[in-house]
Amino acid sequence: MSAMRLFAAIRPPEEVLDEIAEWWVAASVHLDALGWRELPRENWHLTLAFYGEVPGRALGALAEALEHVAGQAPLLELMTDGIGVFPTPSKPRVFWLGVEATRPEALRRLARGCMRALEQTGKVAGKRREKKQPFVGHMTLARIRAELSVPVSEALLREIPRPPAIAWTADEVVLYRSHLRPEGARYQVIETFPMGVEVV
Repeated sequence: MSAMRLFAAIRPPEEVLDEIAEWWVAASVHLDALGWRELPRENWHLTLAFYGEVPGRALGALAEALEHVAGQAPLLELMTDGIGVFPTPSKPRVFWLGVEATRPEALRRLARGCMRALEQTGKVAGKRREKKQPFVGHMTLARIRAELSVPVSEALLREIPRPPAIAWTADEVVLYRSHLRPEGARYQVIETFPMGVEVV
């Protein structure tokens, strides 16, 4: 099996996505004129770990490790909270909707566990993924190409309507495969892993 571009994430339930979409209709108009490309609703998710290209032969071991990580994690009470851009307001590439947990350390621990799952398969993460970047819970809603990117001012962010505080319970981790295409990535669900099924 050839290498696959994989990541682990939490997918909000449809009713939560409905509420986000309702807010996004009004919020996105402030970005459209600046060249930002909105991500389709089916691509909205909370990334826990990005693995990059993973050899097909490692998929089974990765899935087994993720099953264990998810099983030991508690169900998480999550809530949308705030907006922002990555990597910096002066050179933005990603517009995001923040996601917080009532138990922040539990969410961070789940993200760390998902990232380490790749190493448990005997594969070492690439240099880019070895960097100790602080985990910021977020859902990417729009992207912009580097050549079109212009600074995002605090004034512009203030003009965008504040997102509503939308709460939900996360009860599973999803392993996705990303198919890169000229018109934008398509995400394929490889497997889902229920949370909170193992006794810690």
